[in-house]
Amino acid sequence: MIDIDDMDNMVVVDGSAGEGGGQVIRTSVALSALTGRPVKITNIRANRCMSGLRAQHVSGINAVADLCNAQTECVSVGSEEIEFVPNKIETKHIDVKIATAGSIGLVLQALLIPAMHIKEKIEINISGGAVFGKWSPPLLYTKHVLFPILLKMGYRIDMDILKYGYYPKGGSEVKVVVQPAKELKTLDLSDRGRLLRISGAAHSSSSLKKGKVSEREAEAAEKYLSDKYGVPVNVDVKYSGTDSVGTSIVLWAEFENTVMGADALGDVGVRAETVGHSAAKILSGFIDSGATVDEYMGDQLPPYLASVKGMSSYTMPEMSSHAKTNIDVVKMFLDKDFVLGKEKRCTIITVK
Repeated sequence: MIDIDDMDNMVVVDGSAGEGGGQVIRTSVALSALTGRPVKITNIRANRCMSGLRAQHVSGINAVADLCNAQTECVSVGSEEIEFVPNKIETKHIDVKIATAGSIGLVLQALLIPAMHIKEKIEINISGGAVFGKWSPPLLYTKHVLFPILLKMGYRIDMDILKYGYYPKGGSEVKVVVQPAKELKTLDLSDRGRLLRISGAAHSSSSLKKGKVSEREAEAAEKYLSDKYGVPVNVDVKYSGTDSVGTSIVLWAEFENTVMGADALGDVGVRAETVGHSAAKILSGFIDSGATVDEYMGDQLPPYLASVKGMSSYTMPEMSSHAKTNIDVVKMFLDKDFVLGKEKRCTIITVK
């Protein structure tokens, strides 16, 4: 066990509570680094078919530990209880290695929250892992949806995807640069404004180029969305060499005041047109809800908004278990109130 001088300051988090998955781990460790409060997480993923930490969780915890020179206990694959004792966040170059096809997007979720208050820029080099994966944010969503919304708060992050990776081998190469914020601002997303355009990217491994997989995904998405919304729709077609064969499409709808996104991942036996249509239909559902952010963004915003002074607000299509879990964890570390309301089909979230 780690010797902690101020045990009363330690936050104890039940890792099986709420959504009971990796969200609890990422947010707890991120806010521990941000606030300087040590955390003990118990019952990690206790209700999942494979309990305990997975490789991508270990990568994320270790990356945050590197950022703040933390002491850690029992951070290894399969561990069901860990301790994380942060020190001062340092501006440094961080190298992250992710085994196999762990999600890069989820590792960044843990890193970017405590990095909000850096004084000088940080460069993060990530090798291994997947740019796309099931049940995790694809990096093109992170780049084109999350980053523009964080920029509204004065938090600027840039990303270059040098190599794309898919399940099962992963093998991605990504560079992220986090810029220090002169002033972090609250976020008012009570009104999304007019829909201006819909953009996107359909990416496939080079071996799928002969079958025009990316073109077919893009065309299916463009047709569905153009017919329905009457705004410019442009989905870029991309191919590149990958260690494992894969395909995916990410779409984002740009409004005057916000951005919404959706994605779909291809699979063996699923037609490219079906993949493109699926992503378009999900995005359409978010647009038609009248909300100001999509469901996935609604999950991610609570730690960021709770980390700045003042009141912020946004609306999401409906309250998800991930969002509720994130809010519950945030309230254990930060003295913030979350007020939930309803407006037609949307959930209103106000952070005070």
